[in-house]
Amino acid sequence: MSTTSQLFRRRLLVGAVAAASVWIFVTDNIVSLQMINGRSMQPALNPDSNRLKRDVVVVDKLVRGALSTRLKRGDIVTFASPSDPDRCLVKRIIALPHDCVVPLSSPDSYVRIPKGQCWVEGDESFHSGDSNTFGPIPIALITARALRPVWPPSRFGARLQPLPEWKKTRIYPNGGSRLSEHRP
Repeated sequence: MSTTSQLFRRRLLVGAVAAASVWIFVTDNIVSLQMINGRSMQPALNPDSNRLKRDVVVVDKLVRGALSTRLKRGDIVTFASPSDPDRCLVKRIIALPHDCVVPLSSPDSYVRIPKGQCWVEGDESFHSGDSNTFGPIPIALITARALRPVWPPSRFGARLQPLPEWKKTRIYPNGGSRLSEHRP
């Protein structure tokens, strides 16, 4: 085997290892694709009730740790389930630290969100295990924020629907001035 051929193979191998390292770093820490399962985020995600069609979305992973300050009400996020850390859930942030929210299960009361936590809900509340079930979650459980769907092709690049108006009426940012109406 010639020296030129060996040199070419060595450079190709080094290039492939470097490219794979960059790819792994980017998909683990910056941006990746996430398949969305279930109906809890309909109509924002998986709007077709056909269970064979699932949305695939681009997710921004630069919302973890110190960068969690980039999260806002209405963002759709992925996070580790508080009850099963091996399970990844997808919900919408409804309330942030110091906000108050009126739970669906208890409309005559409210929950003040502690520092470092947030309230998450699915858009389709009847099919969603969310903060109405398990309470506020630590922001540290959030792994990514959904940006845009890339699959199916008919939804490629579509904007994700904003926070539904009916949910906004249950949120009192920073404790809110109308909170006294909902005290038990």
